[in-house]
Amino acid sequence: MSNGTVSLLAMGGTVAAALDDGGAAPRHGAGDLAGTVSGLPVAVRPRDVRTVPSRAVTLDDMWTLAAAVREEIEGGAAGVVVTHGTDTLEETVYALAMLVDTDVPVVVTGAMRAPHLPGADGPANIRAAISAALHPPLAGYGPVVVFQDEIHVARLVTKHHSTRIAAFASPSAGPVGFVAENEVELLLGPPPVTDRLPITAAPDRRVEIVPAMAGADGRLVDAIAAEVDALVVAGTGAGHLPPPLADALVRVVRGDRPVVLASRCEDGPILRRTYRGRGSETQLLADGLLASRTLSPLKARLRLVFGLSAGMTAQQLF
Repeated sequence: MSNGTVSLLAMGGTVAAALDDGGAAPRHGAGDLAGTVSGLPVAVRPRDVRTVPSRAVTLDDMWTLAAAVREEIEGGAAGVVVTHGTDTLEETVYALAMLVDTDVPVVVTGAMRAPHLPGADGPANIRAAISAALHPPLAGYGPVVVFQDEIHVARLVTKHHSTRIAAFASPSAGPVGFVAENEVELLLGPPPVTDRLPITAAPDRRVEIVPAMAGADGRLVDAIAAEVDALVVAGTGAGHLPPPLADALVRVVRGDRPVVLASRCEDGPILRRTYRGRGSETQLLADGLLASRTLSPLKARLRLVFGLSAGMTAQQLF
């Protein structure tokens, strides 16, 4: 771990919570969070970006955060740590992976237990995140999540448990490394592809996610189709839809609006040529839907929003 200055950008969330009328709400700023860490060979430069629960984080907030991260990097930070609520943390780290070109580590972390609760995990997570941000080789992985001493890449990480402190996982590959004794140990190499967009712009496109489920008839699609720039469908299995829902989405594609086919499963790819018939992946792709492959519906939506806003086509994005 190298010496240097780490910027700590606070977005709110449970890690920054205090008791408010009997419940937890974000109240502590970046300076307070920086004060929970001591004994590391680093100066921590705090900066407040937002102080909100992550359920309230918007796409504009993600764009603002990305700009703040770039400013800290340009200002000479050896690494950047972002503290964030866990509800939408996996979306924000993926937005950063698309929007920030970095040659220093960028690490997102948070907490599952508020500071006033027994076993609060925020200080340990922040400490591990700062240690990770001081490990230069981690920059090659793009923005990452550090939680419970594990390091996860943005494309694969998901919040897979709603309450446990070990809430984050990367089902496809597991963590790429870990932090122990304030040192980083990398287990796997950087991802083979980068998610960073070649051009970026503030989000100004509307993309919604449509869930697939037994008996879905497509009426939801018909109701919102005129109001969106694109859709993501969270298909069953390896990319399958009830035939009436498939027909509705094909109508959207024929109306010159892209539809990306993802899976509601936590792990695994979208197939391309295994099954046939209405609602199969073979038919859907032949009718113009685009495969997300292994990208989750949440992250496929973000990729469409930011990519389309920057003037890219859906075909360039997937």
